[in-house]
Amino acid sequence: MLDILDLLQVAGADHESVRNALQREDFSDFEDCLQDECAKQIHADYIVTRNINDFSTSDIPAIIPDNLLKLLDNGK
Repeated sequence: MLDILDLLQVAGADHESVRNALQREDFSDFEDCLQDECAKQIHADYIVTRNINDFSTSDIPAIIPDNLLKLLDNGK
């Protein structure tokens, strides 16, 4: 886990993120929307998920874990 934390940043949900997620109508799932809000807050490059279709309206690109590993192997 420590090695993963060297590569990734953990984002937390604050009051404003929860409020924004509740007000958005472009997501059908609150938790996915909240992940998008948190990712925006930390200026994330990607949201890593196995369900990229759930993030079709996301402001942050969603990628599957395998693609993240490929990016890391390529030094990006």
